Amino acid sequence: MSKTILITGASTGIGKAGALELGRRGWKVFVHARSAARGEPVMDDLKKNAPNAEFVLVTGDVSSMAEVKSLAEQVKAQTETLDVLWNNAGLMLDERRVSADGWEMTMAINHLAPFVLTRELLPLIEQTQGRVITTSSGGYMFGSFNWDDWMDEKSTYSSFKAYSKSKLANILFTRELAHRVGAKSVTAHCFHPGMVSTEFGRQRGEEKQKSYVPGGLFRSLFMLDPQAGADTGIFLAEDPSAKNSNGKFWIKRKIRRTKSFDNDINAVKLWELSEKATS
Repeated sequence: MSKTILITGASTGIGKAGALELGRRGWKVFVHARSAARGEPVMDDLKKNAPNAEFVLVTGDVSSMAEVKSLAEQVKAQTETLDVLWNNAGLMLDERRVSADGWEMTMAINHLAPFVLTRELLPLIEQTQGRVITTSSGGYMFGSFNWDDWMDEKSTYSSFKAYSKSKLANILFTRELAHRVGAKSVTAHCFHPGMVSTEFGRQRGEEKQKSYVPGGLFRSLFMLDPQAGADTGIFLAEDPSAKNSNGKFWIKRKIRRTKSFDNDINAVKLWELSEKATS
């Protein structure tokens, strides 16, 4: 029986590359796109490049927690088990925007959506003693939390700081999730894909898409292709050795140490705030 994975944000970039490769390896892949209009051309392309693979389109705007839950229901209607949930959808914005639920948009999509989707699908993952993978970023090192203003309602907004904070949130989420599901033999991982040339920054315009680190430190000339960016995610999805660790941050298939803010106290604090925000 083939293994089953849901990859969010799979209409382009790392997610699409991961879907294609795992489909070729015999996985049943639930391919998430924001809408059917966006997803159907992607499905055609995937099937063209992997004609024997099993791809299933599921849709939802993950800035809305109601649509995140709808996405989960679409998956539940088509499978009773899930071997891997790969939380990959993400964005970075130039200015502060608010989601339909009233949350800062970057945090809503990059953190709250994975939090809610994982919660909704965890019973399916427990059935397989499966894995939860979240695409984070080395940019987390520039992130920090003011717990009294974690949605940037009072402070001066910085797109890079908001993004970095959301990627730190991915790491804290992974740490606490591992504590909560480890006894059920479910493992949680997050990883830095590298600087990948994708449509990730399309919300910011063409020029800013090429360099979303202040000062233009990383230009498209030095960026990885999506296939290379997806490599560690694919490894975490299927390599047996990844089950030997839980709650860790990975780069290039290796566990890396994180900065001191990534600790149990902060992980629990973020979990509690996230539960309150999405209950």
